[in-house]
Amino acid sequence: MKKIVLLFTFLFTVSSSFIACRDKVEEAEPIPEYDTELEPIDDEVVVSRFGDYDLDDDGLWSSDEFGEAYDEDWTVWDVDADGYLDDNEFYTTYYGWVDTDDDNLISEDEWNVGYTYLYEDYAAIGDFGEYDLDDDGFLDDDEWLEGWGDSVWFKNYDLDDDGLVGNDEWDEGLFGLWDEDEDGFWDEDEYNTYSVYYDTW
Repeated sequence: MKKIVLLFTFLFTVSSSFIACRDKVEEAEPIPEYDTELEPIDDEVVVSRFGDYDLDDDGLWSSDEFGEAYDEDWTVWDVDADGYLDDNEFYTTYYGWVDTDDDNLISEDEWNVGYTYLYEDYAAIGDFGEYDLDDDGFLDDDEWLEGWGDSVWFKNYDLDDDGLVGNDEWDEGLFGLWDEDEDGFWDEDEYNTYSVYYDTW
């Protein structure tokens, strides 16, 4: 008799626990799906500095005006102050630009923004996962440099093919990248398209 009572007690406890667990599962919040879409930029919060660089106030930013404004910060990228960028300085500079939250890692969202606005034409590989060698969801600087090692990005800036990118080559390459209509000038729309992500000067 005692065994029967113990058996019923055990079964009652198990069934009660099962019902309680079932109810908790039914009440649990659904797990949200990770949203990988890029957040749209709110035009109302974009403060344009275009006028700071439009030195002749003609509503356009020429390559000469760009060079004059941009050259003030050349030393930020020319780390060894030799007047040129080697491929390591070049790619490290762009790593810093794509890493928009300054956490020394590039997320897939940051990669997608960079791919859209900065290096799409030069990408040897378009897929973030091909660069993320340890599959941790981020690119560190070593993965970034290794991934770009065989690309033509640096070579397309190195106009005289001497293995170095000078100040003028850098200015010309970057200006051309953002001159979407290829008219030799930036208008304010072209400037705002890119500066909202990469305005570091």
